[in-house]
Amino acid sequence: MDTFSILGFVFGLMGIAAFCEQPGLKKRIKRLEDELSLMKGSSYCREKESFAKLAAEYTGRRVKISFKEDCADYDVIAYGNAKGRNVILDADESWILVEITASGKKMQKLFRIDSIDALTLVNE
Repeated sequence: MDTFSILGFVFGLMGIAAFCEQPGLKKRIKRLEDELSLMKGSSYCREKESFAKLAAEYTGRRVKISFKEDCADYDVIAYGNAKGRNVILDADESWILVEITASGKKMQKLFRIDSIDALTLVNE
């Protein structure tokens, strides 16, 4: 019984410490929201716009697509990128339509510009 009371006391102290930490977390969240609002129109938005322009320029041409770490697409990785069989069909400021040729089949995929890390033109 004595060890349970000690464990209860320790967990109680940890709970009090976590409760006291809440105002600090709220301040950090507010600071991050303020920084995010200041970033609008900065490099992130310009990068997205430049990808949209680049994709529009590469319409109808074969490209190699690199995705951001958490946005990889299996079809592009498995079939399209190794041999450069990705052809951009259409692009706008938010989306890119890509045709992937895989073992004689053609499939069309729609990707968000936000998920793309790089577009590389493949020499035909």
